[in-house]
Parts: sequence; C-alpha cells; structure tokens
Amino acid sequence: MSDRLLPGPMIEKAAVWCGPLFLVLYLAAFVGVAEFVPPPAPSLSADEVSALFEADRMRIRAGMVLSLVFSTFLFPFFAVISVHIARIEGGRPILALVQFGGATLLVVYFQLCSMLWIVATFRADLGAESVRMLSDFGWLAFVMVFPAYVFQLGCVAAAALIDRSPDPVWPRWAGYLNLWIAVSGAGGGLAVFFKAGPFAWNGIVGFYLPVVAFVIWLGVMTHLMLRHAARRTSAVQLVTEAV
Repeated sequence: MSDRLLPGPMIEKAAVWCGPLFLVLYLAAFVGVAEFVPPPAPSLSADEVSALFEADRMRIRAGMVLSLVFSTFLFPFFAVISVHIARIEGGRPILALVQFGGATLLVVYFQLCSMLWIVATFRADLGAESVRMLSDFGWLAFVMVFPAYVFQLGCVAAAALIDRSPDPVWPRWAGYLNLWIAVSGAGGGLAVFFKAGPFAWNGIVGFYLPVVAFVIWLGVMTHLMLRHAARRTSAVQLVTEAV
C-alpha cells in the first residue's frame, strides 16, 4: 500500500486525536462520575459489594453509559494504526487485520464491562450474590482479557521492526516499546488467582501497571502518528507550491 492510499492528513490527524479524546473522556466517566478508582477489593462480601452499588447506583449508571459512548473513540485511532501497518506490509496486510481484530475485541470488552456494571444497578431488588457476581465478572473481564491486546501490540511492534521506509511512522524503539507494553498488560491475567495483593484486580500488577502502561502507549503512539501526519502535510504543501 503506497502513501497515496493513506487517508488525507486532516482526516488522519482527526482520527489520531480520537485516542487522547477517548482517554480524557473515559477517565472522566470511569473515575470522576462512576468513582471506580480505586477498584473495590475482591475480598469484599456480597453484602458489602451490594451496598456499594446501592449507594452509588445513579453515579455508576451515568458513568458506565458515558463509558459506552466514549470507548467508541478508540475505533478511529486503531483504524489509523491498521492503515499504517497495511502500508508497511504491502499486498497482504495480515498484521493490519490482526491488529484491528484485537482492537475491536478490546473495545467490545470495554463495553461489555460497562454493561455488566449497568446491569448490577438496574434492579433495586437484585440479590446481593447476583450483584457481586456481575461486579466480579466486570472486573475480571476488565483486567484479564489480555491475549488479544498482546497480539494487537505485537502486530504494531512487528510492523515497526520490519519497516524499511525512509520515513517510518514508528521508529524501531517504538517497536520494542510496544512489546514491553504488551507484556505489562498481561499482569491482569493472574487476577483470578488472587483476592488481595499486587496481582488482584485492584493491585499494582493486576490493575495500575497495565493502566499506566496503556496510557504511556497511547501518548507515545499519538505523538508519533501526529508527527508523521505533520510531515505528510508539509510534503503535500511543498509539492503544491512546486506545481
């Protein structure tokens, strides 16, 4: 795929900016409205979890509905990444398709978790055990669904490492960064074995490290893709002036 088949610079920049927009809005809904950080401890009893959802029923509903909306901003961001990977691969963009497939699963799980927490607030007469089950399902899914995420970032890393173009969108160090972020995000996979400590869904390894790593990744990828889009804009302007 040649540069001629890439989206226009303005469309590309708008799609890339959807990544930071998602981050700001999603955190505002997840943290500011629903108050889901810090996460509830996995060791809480059914009555304690039910009491948390009962006390903050409307806040959780509003925060999760907003989270449903804001998580969709990731689609344009990931689409730009897939287009760049396809350009690097050429005729058979397998890595690009795998990356976008993993990205789609990531967005689906963001939305699934929001829906589980919404259902936990839907009926005031829902039993405490059912509320805790929905809460457990949501938090375990939120931190444990890492395999597709690892594949996704692995595809970006592979594309960065095989790119031999004179103007790569991702330098080689960004490929290694993607591998590190992918490994960092896998820590949540151990959450099912722990109800307390660093590997639990509210622990450093189970929650905070993957979240911080994802924020770093999104910031770096945004910067690199905006910088590449700016270079494309400058190149188009030079060609236009020359003509």
